[in-house]
Amino acid sequence: MEAHSVEIMIRKATAADVPAVLGLVRTLAEFERAPHEVTLTESQMVADLESGHFEAWLAWNPRGEALGLVLCHRRYSTWKGLTAHLEDLVVLESYRGHGLGRRLLEVAVAWAQSIGAQRLHWEVLDWNQPAIDFYEGLGADLNRDWIPCRLAGDALTQFTFRYPRLL
Repeated sequence: MEAHSVEIMIRKATAADVPAVLGLVRTLAEFERAPHEVTLTESQMVADLESGHFEAWLAWNPRGEALGLVLCHRRYSTWKGLTAHLEDLVVLESYRGHGLGRRLLEVAVAWAQSIGAQRLHWEVLDWNQPAIDFYEGLGADLNRDWIPCRLAGDALTQFTFRYPRLL
């Protein structure tokens, strides 16, 4: 059965869905050529979900297979106040091109609106031209003036403090 003819249900993820969520996260990491970066465990993800650190929605086919995921969390901007971040949007390859990505993105937009977010942020890899085209087609502003920065791994855990730690 082709992807566009399948009846798809999208619903908010629960702790019981974490294996499917993490499976799709790993699928995305493979696509992004970084499978080794996924170190999160199911138990940690369950705890984070139950603590409200993120919200996720899964797309399911009638056979109970997870076909796609959108995962979001809150952010704060000193310029705008509450904003939202779309952490992951993934659709299994065989289901791409039939509107499922848009449906999942619409869930993220509706969630951002429902929490009163002033913006919805996300990143896209510069080599992922199909995703770039998709986002630009929706009217997203791909801000190439800002360079994302991060401290991760040893750079974070082994950071050298020059001043007394406050926390």
